Amino acid sequence: MIFSTAEANPDTKKIWEIQLDYLQGKLHGDRQVDNYNVHVLQKMHEHRALTFYRGLTFSRATGYTNPKYAGIFHDSNAVGLGVAGFLRWDKNISGKLYANWDVGGSLLFYNRAHPYDGRAYGFMWRTGPSLTWKYDGDNSFTVAYYVSHVSNAMRKHNPGYDTIGFSVGVSHKF
Repeated sequence: MIFSTAEANPDTKKIWEIQLDYLQGKLHGDRQVDNYNVHVLQKMHEHRALTFYRGLTFSRATGYTNPKYAGIFHDSNAVGLGVAGFLRWDKNISGKLYANWDVGGSLLFYNRAHPYDGRAYGFMWRTGPSLTWKYDGDNSFTVAYYVSHVSNAMRKHNPGYDTIGFSVGVSHKF
Protein backbone atom coordinates (compact mmCIF):
# COMPACT_ATOMS: atom_id res chain seq x y z
CA MET A 1 0.00 0.00 0.00
CA ILE A 2 1.33 3.46 -0.91
CA PHE A 3 0.87 6.40 1.48
CA SER A 4 1.56 10.05 0.83
CA THR A 5 3.60 11.99 3.37
CA ALA A 6 0.54 13.96 4.44
CA GLU A 7 -1.47 10.76 5.07
CA ALA A 8 1.36 9.12 7.02
CA ASN A 9 1.97 12.21 9.14
CA PRO A 10 -0.95 14.67 9.40
CA ASP A 11 1.34 17.26 11.05
CA THR A 12 2.96 17.91 7.66
CA LYS A 13 -0.25 19.51 6.37
CA LYS A 14 -0.11 23.30 6.19
CA ILE A 15 -2.77 25.94 6.62
CA TRP A 16 -3.35 28.01 3.48
CA GLU A 17 -5.27 31.28 3.46
CA ILE A 18 -6.75 33.06 0.46
CA GLN A 19 -7.55 36.76 0.92
CA LEU A 20 -9.52 38.95 -1.49
CA ASP A 21 -9.10 42.74 -1.11
CA TYR A 22 -10.93 45.69 -2.54
CA LEU A 23 -8.91 48.77 -1.58
CA GLN A 24 -10.18 52.13 -2.76
CA GLY A 25 -7.79 54.96 -3.61
CA LYS A 26 -9.84 58.02 -2.68
CA LEU A 27 -7.42 59.38 -0.06
CA HIS A 28 -5.67 61.80 -2.44
CA GLY A 29 -7.47 64.02 -4.93
CA ASP A 30 -4.70 63.66 -7.52
CA ARG A 31 -4.24 59.86 -7.22
CA GLN A 32 -7.36 57.77 -7.47
CA VAL A 33 -6.26 54.20 -8.01
CA ASP A 34 -8.27 51.21 -6.76
CA ASN A 35 -6.65 47.84 -6.05
CA TYR A 36 -8.24 44.42 -6.42
CA ASN A 37 -5.88 41.93 -4.79
CA VAL A 38 -5.71 38.16 -4.32
CA HIS A 39 -3.25 36.89 -1.72
CA VAL A 40 -2.45 33.17 -1.46
CA LEU A 41 -0.65 32.66 1.84
CA GLN A 42 0.83 29.64 3.61
CA LYS A 43 1.11 29.62 7.40
CA MET A 44 4.80 29.19 8.21
CA HIS A 45 5.33 29.81 11.91
CA GLU A 46 3.29 30.51 15.01
CA HIS A 47 4.69 31.89 18.26
CA ARG A 48 2.13 32.61 20.98
CA ALA A 49 -0.24 35.22 19.53
CA LEU A 50 1.88 35.95 16.41
CA THR A 51 1.57 34.01 13.17
CA PHE A 52 3.78 34.48 10.09
CA TYR A 53 2.64 33.65 6.54
CA ARG A 54 4.39 33.72 3.17
CA GLY A 55 2.94 33.58 -0.30
CA LEU A 56 2.03 35.34 -3.53
CA THR A 57 -0.01 38.44 -4.37
CA PHE A 58 -1.85 39.15 -7.59
CA SER A 59 -2.93 42.78 -7.95
CA ARG A 60 -5.13 44.57 -10.47
CA ALA A 61 -4.89 48.35 -10.17
CA THR A 62 -7.35 50.62 -11.97
CA GLY A 63 -7.62 54.39 -11.99
CA TYR A 64 -5.67 57.52 -12.71
CA THR A 65 -3.12 59.91 -11.31
CA ASN A 66 -2.74 63.63 -11.88
CA PRO A 67 0.75 64.22 -10.49
CA LYS A 68 1.86 67.53 -12.01
CA TYR A 69 -0.74 69.24 -14.14
CA ALA A 70 -4.26 70.20 -13.14
CA GLY A 71 -6.85 68.69 -15.43
CA ILE A 72 -4.55 66.11 -17.07
CA PHE A 73 -5.31 62.58 -15.92
CA HIS A 74 -2.87 59.74 -16.58
CA ASP A 75 -3.92 56.11 -16.87
CA SER A 76 -2.51 54.12 -13.95
CA ASN A 77 -4.01 50.73 -14.78
CA ALA A 78 -1.66 47.79 -14.22
CA VAL A 79 -1.47 44.11 -13.32
CA GLY A 80 1.08 42.96 -10.76
CA LEU A 81 2.38 39.68 -9.35
CA GLY A 82 4.88 39.12 -6.57
CA VAL A 83 5.97 37.60 -3.30
CA ALA A 84 4.22 38.42 -0.01
CA GLY A 85 4.85 38.26 3.71
CA PHE A 86 2.10 38.59 6.29
CA LEU A 87 2.03 38.82 10.09
CA ARG A 88 -1.08 38.38 12.22
CA TRP A 89 -1.45 39.07 15.93
CA ASP A 90 -4.59 37.48 17.35
CA LYS A 91 -6.50 37.54 20.63
CA ASN A 92 -9.38 35.25 21.49
CA ILE A 93 -12.39 37.36 22.42
CA SER A 94 -15.14 34.73 22.65
CA GLY A 95 -15.11 31.03 21.91
CA LYS A 96 -14.26 30.71 18.22
CA LEU A 97 -14.05 34.48 17.55
CA TYR A 98 -10.66 36.22 17.41
CA ALA A 99 -9.71 39.87 17.07
CA ASN A 100 -6.54 40.41 15.01
CA TRP A 101 -4.13 43.06 13.88
CA ASP A 102 -2.65 42.28 10.46
CA VAL A 103 0.46 43.65 8.73
CA GLY A 104 1.40 42.52 5.23
CA GLY A 105 3.78 43.47 2.49
CA SER A 106 4.26 42.46 -1.14
CA LEU A 107 6.99 43.09 -3.70
CA LEU A 108 5.10 43.36 -6.99
CA PHE A 109 6.28 43.35 -10.59
CA TYR A 110 3.82 45.07 -12.93
CA ASN A 111 3.11 44.74 -16.64
CA ARG A 112 3.92 48.48 -17.03
CA ALA A 113 5.14 51.46 -15.02
CA HIS A 114 2.79 51.87 -12.08
CA PRO A 115 1.47 54.27 -11.04
CA TYR A 116 1.90 56.64 -13.98
CA ASP A 117 5.46 58.01 -14.09
CA GLY A 118 6.58 55.23 -11.73
CA ARG A 119 8.48 52.00 -12.22
CA ALA A 120 7.40 48.51 -13.33
CA TYR A 121 7.87 47.27 -9.76
CA GLY A 122 6.62 48.44 -6.40
CA PHE A 123 5.86 47.62 -2.82
CA MET A 124 2.42 47.32 -1.31
CA TRP A 125 2.05 47.55 2.46
CA ARG A 126 -1.27 47.01 4.22
CA THR A 127 -2.31 46.96 7.84
CA GLY A 128 -5.47 46.99 9.89
CA PRO A 129 -7.85 45.18 12.21
CA SER A 130 -9.63 41.96 11.39
CA LEU A 131 -12.00 39.44 12.92
CA THR A 132 -11.54 35.70 12.46
CA TRP A 133 -14.06 32.97 13.14
CA LYS A 134 -12.19 29.67 13.60
CA TYR A 135 -15.05 27.22 13.14
CA ASP A 136 -12.80 24.17 13.58
CA GLY A 137 -9.08 23.40 13.80
CA ASP A 138 -8.58 23.36 10.03
CA ASN A 139 -10.89 26.12 8.76
CA SER A 140 -11.55 29.79 9.42
CA PHE A 141 -13.15 32.88 7.90
CA THR A 142 -11.72 36.42 8.25
CA VAL A 143 -13.03 39.92 7.50
CA ALA A 144 -10.67 42.90 7.65
CA TYR A 145 -10.45 46.64 7.13
CA TYR A 146 -7.07 47.71 5.73
CA VAL A 147 -5.13 50.85 4.99
CA SER A 148 -2.44 50.34 2.36
CA HIS A 149 0.39 52.21 0.69
CA VAL A 150 1.79 51.45 -2.78
CA SER A 151 5.06 52.94 -4.04
CA ASN A 152 8.44 51.96 -5.49
CA ALA A 153 10.46 53.16 -2.46
CA MET A 154 12.90 55.25 -4.48
CA ARG A 155 14.28 58.34 -2.74
CA LYS A 156 14.30 60.91 -5.54
CA HIS A 157 11.30 59.84 -7.62
CA ASN A 158 8.67 57.90 -5.70
CA PRO A 159 5.12 58.24 -7.02
CA GLY A 160 2.75 56.34 -4.79
CA TYR A 161 -0.75 56.29 -3.41
CA ASP A 162 -2.72 55.15 -0.38
CA THR A 163 -5.89 53.07 -0.29
CA ILE A 164 -8.47 51.92 2.24
CA GLY A 165 -10.93 49.07 2.03
CA PHE A 166 -12.13 45.63 2.97
CA SER A 167 -10.74 42.14 2.72
CA VAL A 168 -12.25 38.69 3.19
CA GLY A 169 -10.27 35.54 3.69
CA VAL A 170 -10.76 31.81 4.10
CA SER A 171 -8.22 29.33 5.37
CA HIS A 172 -8.02 25.55 5.22
CA LYS A 173 -5.45 22.92 6.18
CA PHE A 174 -4.19 20.91 3.18
